Amino acid sequence: MKRKILCALTVLALCLAALPALAEEAAEKGTREAPYRLGEACAFTAEILADGSPRQSAGEEDYVAAAMTLTLDNFLTPAYFQDAYARLYRLNGDEAGAQITVQNESEAAVVPQKAFWLTVETADGRQSAGYQLMDAEISGNYGATLESGERATLYKRFDAPAGAEPVYLVLTYCAGGERISRYFLLEERVVYPALESGSRGEDVIALQTRLIELGYLNDDADGIFGPNTEAAVRAARQAADMEDSGAADDDFQHLLYREDFPGAA
Repeated sequence: MKRKILCALTVLALCLAALPALAEEAAEKGTREAPYRLGEACAFTAEILADGSPRQSAGEEDYVAAAMTLTLDNFLTPAYFQDAYARLYRLNGDEAGAQITVQNESEAAVVPQKAFWLTVETADGRQSAGYQLMDAEISGNYGATLESGERATLYKRFDAPAGAEPVYLVLTYCAGGERISRYFLLEERVVYPALESGSRGEDVIALQTRLIELGYLNDDADGIFGPNTEAAVRAARQAADMEDSGAADDDFQHLLYREDFPGAA
């Protein structure tokens, strides 16, 4: 009996000792091993000098600490650029880009192109600076300024040659005179078909299955978008602070299928 108690206490002690390590591991969001995914906002505070550039030395005293968030919205593949722009521009076929949203939550105006660095990295760790951050997919303004409280959709273009495609978008900013990097997995955004009352098929089954899983729909996933499914969509949209509607559009479905979508109360 004493031996069993001693073993149980030993196991408990080991579990308790592992808790700090587990908490530390869970906090490592934004590393190569646990990168941010599409739609996940990375909150960071970048120290910026009076000229708008990163504070790379702790000895620099004239700076502001600018709180921001950065979200990766989409990976624009070479195939996308070929389809969208090959008739207008002379492309080499390797053009790619990342669509991001930057929110300036500080009191100071920020020029994202100057305030931090965005690079891309391949699976084997090779980094590339790519092109300047701008407000259009292929030709735009490189010096866009975000005033306090403003947010903007911006684009980072780079080359993605076959066999050496970038896997990560890397955000690097300065704090305490040091560089800090956060990783985002480059993923192409799926476009979900708009579903509404009367819609039928496999996409409706997937929608109903997810609504049942989250507790919004108490019905079968029969592939028919009827009154019960519409009511469930309305309830889920309300939980997500979205516009009151019974339709499951692309934006709603992107939120719905995320792991952190709130379940029914």
